[in-house]
Amino acid sequence: MHKLHNMFARLGLVLPLVLLVPTLVFAGGGKEEPAVQQSNGRSSVQVDENWGFSWRFIEDSIEFTVSAPTTGWIGIGFDPSRMMKDADYILAYVDNGTVYARDDWGTGNTSHGPDTGQGGTDNVTAISGAESDGVTTVTFSVPLDSGDRYDKTFAPGKSHTVLLAYGAEGADNFTGMHRKRTSIEVVLE
Repeated sequence: MHKLHNMFARLGLVLPLVLLVPTLVFAGGGKEEPAVQQSNGRSSVQVDENWGFSWRFIEDSIEFTVSAPTTGWIGIGFDPSRMMKDADYILAYVDNGTVYARDDWGTGNTSHGPDTGQGGTDNVTAISGAESDGVTTVTFSVPLDSGDRYDKTFAPGKSHTVLLAYGAEGADNFTGMHRKRTSIEVVLE
């Protein structure tokens, strides 16, 4: 509780702005170094029960599967320069069995927007998604190097700061506030 109080105190006047801006906020959270598990050609990291992600390299792309305990949106981001700024985000949700995914860029410490709105391209390919027993799971792929300045590059053995977040129950959108978020350091093998 003391950490939470200090976090709000450090935010000062920023907190009211964060609450007014309709944006997904991954900001904050301590960086953890979770154990990477290997199984069936996939690597995975579990943050909490029903919350984590896995990946595998496939030719010139990387395929991610992200799960979170929500029926709303889920998100993963890579390598911010500060808080959310300059991070490459993939946001997704499932609505009536259809997967919606978007490629975003961290435009500020507590904001992001679609790559396409900044002159970039949407380089995420949704593969599958489902909601089951209060857990949303989405699988998508992105190029290892899209050539888009609003995307990070991926290579086996490269370390990344990974931001994970998810929204409230039923928040099927790309702009809702997070219900929970964390930041971890992971080497993508």
